[in-house]
Amino acid sequence: MNFKMTSSRHVRHALKTALASVSAYALTTLFSLPQGYWAVISVIVVMQTNLGGSVRAGVNRVIGTAVGAAMGLACLYTLGSGSMALGVGVGLTILVCAYFVHLHESFRMAGLTAAIIILMGGQADSYLRIALMRFLEINLGVTVALAFSLLVWPSRAGRHLREGVVRALGDEAAFYDILFDCRFSPRCDRQDEDTARVRLSVTRAKNGALLEEAKQEPSGFSRQEHIIVSLYNFTERLAEHLLSMEHAVHHRELESLHGLVADEMDLLARTTVEAMTRMALAIGQAGDPGPMDDLTRAVDKAEEALSRIRQQKVLPAYELEPVMRFFSYYYNMREVARELTAMRERAVLLYGGD
Repeated sequence: MNFKMTSSRHVRHALKTALASVSAYALTTLFSLPQGYWAVISVIVVMQTNLGGSVRAGVNRVIGTAVGAAMGLACLYTLGSGSMALGVGVGLTILVCAYFVHLHESFRMAGLTAAIIILMGGQADSYLRIALMRFLEINLGVTVALAFSLLVWPSRAGRHLREGVVRALGDEAAFYDILFDCRFSPRCDRQDEDTARVRLSVTRAKNGALLEEAKQEPSGFSRQEHIIVSLYNFTERLAEHLLSMEHAVHHRELESLHGLVADEMDLLARTTVEAMTRMALAIGQAGDPGPMDDLTRAVDKAEEALSRIRQQKVLPAYELEPVMRFFSYYYNMREVARELTAMRERAVLLYGGD
């Protein structure tokens, strides 16, 4: 049996969460909070592997708790603590969060808090005390979690995004390679194509989440993180061009068109995949991906080949749709190459190159 090694980042996160949980529990004991386990639960929910994620989760939990406590308290005073109050309270709380856009991410916590307060309403003399204690316990946990995220082995989402950019380039190189093979049906494995597209989609979603978490970090972006964000934007544009290539590549009459410029397209594809691989390695190691002159020459040769087939007037022999797909496919190949060339100018700034 093979066991996957746990990364040092996750080991640190586990230790931080454990220490924060114990600290939150000790504080609830010190302050004699009646149900201090809510503080511990809040620590575990809020603690993320990076500061931005913790801030985002913490803000959502505080807002959700405040909204839920207010709605639960209102239902207790108007409807009591029965099943009707529970249904009305939870439903109205979620509707309120759905109505206000900035509360969308807080509706689960708001509904949960409202339900807890309503259900516990019959066990205490003061409805206000129940709501206030839940709010204090949960916010104590959030405060402890954010303090540990900020002060103990702080980890920034912007730096994690750099790793995500490297993964995206690797996924894009693999997807590009498959799409290039798909110009000719016998060489096209649709299952591999689907797998590569899904893998890239998952990576893009993770990177997008990291970017949003990075925006939440209190100190803002450092100079290096600004560069990483610009590199992330390049990977997003590359991905869109690849999806356009996929849309254009599948047509029964395209094979003969691709055959007219096969050598030049092969050169462009090989050079592009090599450039993506160099770029990923350079960004991961804060190095120089090297000049993109070979990619520029490959684009020029492809352009010359396309000019040649226009001059030979072979295109009128084909229907309009395959011709349009063919040029769309090439256009996006060319744009991928140009994006990589521009991306290199940003990547060298990570280590201060020229």
